[in-house]
Amino acid sequence: MPKTVGLGTVILLAWLVGACTEKSPPRELIPVLKQAVYQLQEAVKTRDRTAIESLLSSDLVSNGQDADSLLRFAFGQSGGFQFERFGNCEYVFTRDKARIDCYVMDSTARKDRPAVLTFVHQRDRWLLKRFESGRIVRDSV
Repeated sequence: MPKTVGLGTVILLAWLVGACTEKSPPRELIPVLKQAVYQLQEAVKTRDRTAIESLLSSDLVSNGQDADSLLRFAFGQSGGFQFERFGNCEYVFTRDKARIDCYVMDSTARKDRPAVLTFVHQRDRWLLKRFESGRIVRDSV
């Protein structure tokens, strides 16, 4: 005689499956996120404000950051830093949030300007939500 499963067990199993799915983002998001960081890097490198603005979330703007502040961040307040790339990137992400620990680098590739880029996944795109100097202790996105 088959044993029946109670409603509580079914609910618990459904919750566990949903929780595991939420914590394990699909692998296909990895190259898409890396491409978004690359597009941002190239837009900053060429100082293309229009391209930068197309990669910004509305959250970034409401936090008082914009394309000009990102350019000052990358090239320095005086504008004399020769921005080359966001290097040595480490990615931590879920389905809809990502934090990239990296360095703002010039052609010497020195690691003296650590940065944190926070992205959000909106409308099937990764958009920059916030940027800041320094490393954040790894905890959650």
